[in-house]
Amino acid sequence: MRRMVHSHLRCGPGPLRQRARGQALLILLLMTSIAAMLLVYGSSSEASRAIKADQKTRTSLEYARQALIGRAIGDANRPGSFPCPDGDDDGSADLFVGSNCATYIGRLPWRTLGIGDLRDESGERLWYALSPGFRDHHGAPALNSDSVGSLVVYSGSDTTAISRDAVAIVFAAGPVLPGQARDENTAQCEATGKHIPRSRCPANYLDATAGFSNAAAAGPYIASTPGALYNDKLAVIVTADFMPHVEQRMAMELRNALIAYKTASACRCYPWAATGADGTSDAGKNRGRIPVREALPEGWRSGVLPAYFASNGWDRIIYYSAARGALDNAGKDCTTCAAPSLSVDGTAGHDVVLLTPGANTRNRPRSAWADYLDDVENRNEDDRYVTPAAREAFRNRIYAITAAGAGCTANARVLLHNVPCGGSDGAVRPVCESASKAIETCSCAAAAATLVRFPCTRTPTGPACESALAKLQTCMS
Repeated sequence: MRRMVHSHLRCGPGPLRQRARGQALLILLLMTSIAAMLLVYGSSSEASRAIKADQKTRTSLEYARQALIGRAIGDANRPGSFPCPDGDDDGSADLFVGSNCATYIGRLPWRTLGIGDLRDESGERLWYALSPGFRDHHGAPALNSDSVGSLVVYSGSDTTAISRDAVAIVFAAGPVLPGQARDENTAQCEATGKHIPRSRCPANYLDATAGFSNAAAAGPYIASTPGALYNDKLAVIVTADFMPHVEQRMAMELRNALIAYKTASACRCYPWAATGADGTSDAGKNRGRIPVREALPEGWRSGVLPAYFASNGWDRIIYYSAARGALDNAGKDCTTCAAPSLSVDGTAGHDVVLLTPGANTRNRPRSAWADYLDDVENRNEDDRYVTPAAREAFRNRIYAITAAGAGCTANARVLLHNVPCGGSDGAVRPVCESASKAIETCSCAAAAATLVRFPCTRTPTGPACESALAKLQTCMS
């Protein structure tokens, strides 16, 4: 028995040590696994935070971009214009100095735009640069579809341009970088040429790379890969982003003005076209421009035609054609009329056709109608027109007013071209009202009635509105 006990005591330490070493190895492996898991988790969490921060900045930039575009489309005095930048960081666009903005690069004027105090991922307010020709001042050059921006934006270097005719740029400055000071101490600011608080100087927020600085008053600007000395993010606005919508607004307002002219005139007719650039009707001519200054056979009633239509040269670039039967004395004196009524896509019965040219993104001179109207059928002067074939942002668009006795198809097309039908005052616009009444006996009468009622007058979405739109597409007599 003693030997057995003695033998057991001699052999015991070996297995115990082995077990201890095994346990230590297991603990080490466990700790290594936990460390690896923490490293992976930390890395993934940091990556996730970076993605979320970038999303926040991109969302703020796009929100600001859309707010500026919406403001340009809806501006009451100079459609297509933008507010001046905010140079003193109070959230409001700076007042004009003479007819110019006080600065053409500054903070985004979020109060003027009626939006929140947008910030980027680092908590900084957004910055904003504007092409001078698009400022909201009556002393600026005429603003219409021919207008192009003057800002150049490069991608990485001067070998690749994002845009050579940008209208506006919104910047997210990101965290402070070496050499930047964002305090209230004053210093000379190159962008303004004045001593101002360093928190208001673009160079303390917007970065430079490849020989270009985003803090420059007129550019060129640059979008580049983030690094130790560059972390700006940019959102660029060009005319193709908003001018088609401005054109649509001009066409609708012009159509309403023409309907009001006919309703109020003794002849119950539309004016003769202006064939020259003087804004005066040429009796006997049914194609050309809107006579914004002197219309015949009767003048415009006060306030019918928006003042900015003439001051910004929209009459020079929107093509106008009136049917023989819709002119004075039933068009008996018309020397250019080719048919009793105008036709669109083979459907006759239209009194008026308007054609908008599209944004001049190609930045080429336009003077003759051949430079503005892309489709041969729309410029060959035979009173037959077609829906423009192109689909680019700078394409032509066609708008029409149907005759009182026009068929269901023609009036349905007019209604389709005008949805949503609600005006700024909430009332149904006259062109929609007249078109819907004209198809009260057509198969799509119920669909037309739906589209001139709320909520379809505000936005033609939702099952009922979309069903009505589909019904109008196939409207038959």
